[in-house]
Amino acid sequence: MASRLAALFLLALATARAAAGQAPVPAAGPPFDTAARTPHRITVSIETEPARDILTLLSGGDGAPAALRRLKASAPARIALKAEGTNPDDFFGRLVTAATGTPDGLLSAYSAEAPNFRAILDATERDAPGAAPLLAARVASLLPEDPAVTARLVVVPFIGSGGFREITTVREEEGVFFVVDLPRLLGEARGRLQPREAFLRMLRETGSDAWRILFSTYFRKVPAWPPAGGADFGVLLSRSVAEGPPALFLIPDEFFPLDPFFVEPVQRAFFRWNQAADRLLDLKEKDLDRRQILEEASHGDFWAQYPAVVGAQMTDLLLRQKGRAAYLQALAAGPRAVALLYAETVKGTKRPDFSKTVRKALEEKKP
Repeated sequence: MASRLAALFLLALATARAAAGQAPVPAAGPPFDTAARTPHRITVSIETEPARDILTLLSGGDGAPAALRRLKASAPARIALKAEGTNPDDFFGRLVTAATGTPDGLLSAYSAEAPNFRAILDATERDAPGAAPLLAARVASLLPEDPAVTARLVVVPFIGSGGFREITTVREEEGVFFVVDLPRLLGEARGRLQPREAFLRMLRETGSDAWRILFSTYFRKVPAWPPAGGADFGVLLSRSVAEGPPALFLIPDEFFPLDPFFVEPVQRAFFRWNQAADRLLDLKEKDLDRRQILEEASHGDFWAQYPAVVGAQMTDLLLRQKGRAAYLQALAAGPRAVALLYAETVKGTKRPDFSKTVRKALEEKKP
C-alpha cells in the first residue's frame, strides 16, 4: 500500500512538471458530500492507548506494571494481536523481558523508533476528534441508502511483532477493527514521513477498507451485481465499479479532481481497460487467457491496477457532474448502470471513454 501511495505522489509531481508551461489545474477537493443526510449510522473511533502502553513497556520505568495490566485487559489489544496471529502470552512475556532490559532484536528496534511512534500518536490524538467523524461521513456518503447501515469502525494503531500488512481488518461483535501496524506504515519513509501525514494515511486506508467491507456486506447482491467468479467482461466491469470508491479514499485531498489533474495516467488506464474489455468480449478468446487478463489487472502499483483507476475516474466524475443521488441510484442498480451513466455523461466530450465494443455491450438489453 505504501508503494502505491508513493507512486501516486511521484506521478503527481511528474505530471505537474510535464505541463509544458501550462498552469496546473487547481485541485477542487475530494468529491465526498459530507453534509449529505444519509440513513446510515456509522461511527469511527481511534484507540491509541494500547500503542502508548507498549511504548511505556519498551522504555521501562515506573509506569510499566500499570501499562502491562491495561494491555492485558484491553479488548483492542487482544483484537490487534489476533489480527497479527500473535499469541498474547508470548507477546506480553517479550514486553516484560524488554522492560527489564533483556535484549530483544525486534523490540529494541521498535524502542529506538519510539519518538517517531509517539509523534504519530500525538498527531492522532490531536486531530482525531475532527477527523474521525469526517471519515465516518465520507464512508456513509458513498453508500446507497437502502438498507440503512449501522456500523462501528475502530482504528487501532499498534506496535506488534507479527504483522504482515499495514492494516489488517478484524470483524467482531463490537464492530469492525482496523489494526494499523505502525512500523509497516512508516516503512521506507521512516524519519521522513511527517506525523500528521502518517495519521492521514491511516485514515485514508481505513476509509478505503471500510467502504469496501460495508458495500460488499450490505449492497453487493445479486441480481443487481453478478455473482463472484467467472472470467468475462462482467467481472471486469463489476470489479472496476466496486473498486472506484475505495480508490478515491486512498488519494490525498489535494489531488482532485482526477481528470484533468491526472489526465495522462487516467487515459492510459482507460486504454488498457478497453483493450482488456474488448478481448473479454471476444467470443474466440480462450478461458485461460481471459483469466490471465483479469489476474494481471490487479498486479502492480496504484496506477497499474487499471480497473481501480477507471472505477475511481467514473466515481469522481459522476459525483461532480451528475451528483451524489444519481450516482448512488446507479450504484444500487449495479455496475452496468454506473457504466451507462458514465458513458452518457462523457459522450461528445474529450473525457476518457469506453471503446465502441464496450459501448455496444453496455447498450445491449439483458436476455
